[in-house]
Amino acid sequence: MKIRTTATILSTIAGLGITAGGVATALTAPATGGMTLTGAMLCGDGSWIGPNGINVDGQPAFAPGDEGAAYVWHDTSGWHLRTTDVQNIAHHYYGSIQVSPDATVTSLQRVKLDPGDHVWETSDKVIHYDLTTGSGVDGFNFTVSSCAGPKAHEALQFTMNYDGYAQDVNRIKLGPNERHPLFSTFSVYRSV
Repeated sequence: MKIRTTATILSTIAGLGITAGGVATALTAPATGGMTLTGAMLCGDGSWIGPNGINVDGQPAFAPGDEGAAYVWHDTSGWHLRTTDVQNIAHHYYGSIQVSPDATVTSLQRVKLDPGDHVWETSDKVIHYDLTTGSGVDGFNFTVSSCAGPKAHEALQFTMNYDGYAQDVNRIKLGPNERHPLFSTFSVYRSV
């Protein structure tokens, strides 16, 4: 009886046109008393999977002046990229993040940038970054959404460079375990 009541309440809410993240979701209560989501799924951020199954959900433990690396992770507030170096010598971190056709960049926030550092989005849904980092921390945060399309096809392709070359994968640290991708160009996918 409790399941049927919950399904009835949720069906009533959906019938009133209440949406999550701006997208209507149809809920139906089958005769068995369970609940089925149909149509567009809720478009909350959700978790992502890195290259070769690397867990990218969760912040790595790093501080200004740690190993010279680019740290990339995802959490409930979106995506984050930070650079730092063990030496207070300027190193050039630059690259791009290509957003899949079904997704949209919904926010882009610069974090701790020095004069001369740049982060921008172009009309073709590519985020570009050009950071000169010493022993401090530079970076940015961003969020993406595929509310207008299927999440199963939502992906980000990172291309990372360091001091004029494709970044050494040992200088790319993904997620809480600081795992390395196989290549400096890699993709992450929304887990659906």
